[in-house]
Amino acid sequence: MTMRHRCLSALAAAALLAGCASLAPPYAAPAAPLPDHYDTSPDAAPSPAAELAWQDYFTDATLRPLIDQALAQNHDLRLAVLWLQEAQALYGVQRSASLPTLALSADATRGRTPADLSVTRRAVTTSQWRAGLAVSSWEIDFWGRLASLNESALQSVLATDEARRATTLLVVAGVADAYLGLREADERLRLAQDSAASQRESLRIFGRRFEVGAASRLELTQVQTLVTQAEALVTQLQQLQEQQRHALDLLVGRPVAATLAPLPEPLAAWRLPALPAGLPSALLLSRPDLVAAEHRLRAAHAQVGAARAAFFPTIQLTAFGGTASDELDGLFKGAGRSWSFAPRLVLPLFDGGRNQANLDLAQVRTQQA
Repeated sequence: MTMRHRCLSALAAAALLAGCASLAPPYAAPAAPLPDHYDTSPDAAPSPAAELAWQDYFTDATLRPLIDQALAQNHDLRLAVLWLQEAQALYGVQRSASLPTLALSADATRGRTPADLSVTRRAVTTSQWRAGLAVSSWEIDFWGRLASLNESALQSVLATDEARRATTLLVVAGVADAYLGLREADERLRLAQDSAASQRESLRIFGRRFEVGAASRLELTQVQTLVTQAEALVTQLQQLQEQQRHALDLLVGRPVAATLAPLPEPLAAWRLPALPAGLPSALLLSRPDLVAAEHRLRAAHAQVGAARAAFFPTIQLTAFGGTASDELDGLFKGAGRSWSFAPRLVLPLFDGGRNQANLDLAQVRTQQA
């Protein structure tokens, strides 16, 4: 077997060994302090609320376009999407560390050796031209350090995606709540304005009665007080209405509250569809914040494996294959084939306690998660 074949065999063996071991502890979901089962009636069934699309639940023709606009323009949701894209990019960066970096390499060297250092005792000027493919510091993941980091990055992506889904649900619920709050403020303001108008009419009547002596000044003063209270309530409700409009505009991402048409029917006639009762445990499995928390736990768990692997030797490979010549015009004539193979093993002996501190940190973060 030639030296070249032996080098290729070593590379293949190293690739087979990569990722064959993992020092991450076995993952087990934490026990939840919940009853084993719930007492349910015979007709109870798991709630389909988690599978119900918001378009099927909010059927109001004015509310649905508002939710659509909020999902497209809400700043918090856009930020959540950018965080997800950031996590995906970081996962791509981390995953690339498991693969060899293959690059086209070309370099030239020219130097002069003085006479007192030359074998021939004469000053020598030499040139070297080299071109080929190079593998630079490829780490063989024998202990599963890179695999653990990849798993941690992947779980971070999944957790960020669940956080984006949770933000989406919050935006949908927030827009619906702000819309209903605004409609409620509109209706309360309308009722308060009607009441204030009625009180002003009463004041006009009592004013005429006072003028002809049919009512006392005390009665007139009492009616004036009621008018003042009614007008103060109208002012308060107008402020509440503006606050609700601002909240809705903020959620949607653009001014929309001022353009809403009046309700065609009283708010009391507006009803949301009823959801069937279900098991609370079924809803827990669908909550995106809890699913994201479990992904974060898995990510922290994988970091423990990476921290443990740091105590073991690191194996890196650097290789080059191409052609070399002392003249540029002879570089590609085929007679100057050149290759190099440089494995490197690093065993940490003393690092000032850094590896142990990193392991302690990973374990504490796992307990926190």
